[in-house]
Amino acid sequence: MKEIVEHPDYLIETNKSNTALVLKEIIAVNNKVFKVVVRLNTSTDNPQYKNSIITFMKINEKEWKRLLKNKTILYKRE
Repeated sequence: MKEIVEHPDYLIETNKSNTALVLKEIIAVNNKVFKVVVRLNTSTDNPQYKNSIITFMKINEKEWKRLLKNKTILYKRE
């Protein structure tokens, strides 16, 4: 989980404020692809707030490609 949040492959814009979709491919015996929705702490938030994982799930290749094609990419790992 820590690897996914700290080293994402993509950050995708969502329709909720201060929220991003994190995409990460984990290469192991079977290539696994995960989607994480994160609520990000911003400068306007209470200083005690922290980033929060809202949703975590495995997704299939079709969903991965659809997200990259149809959504705004905020960050791409080089």
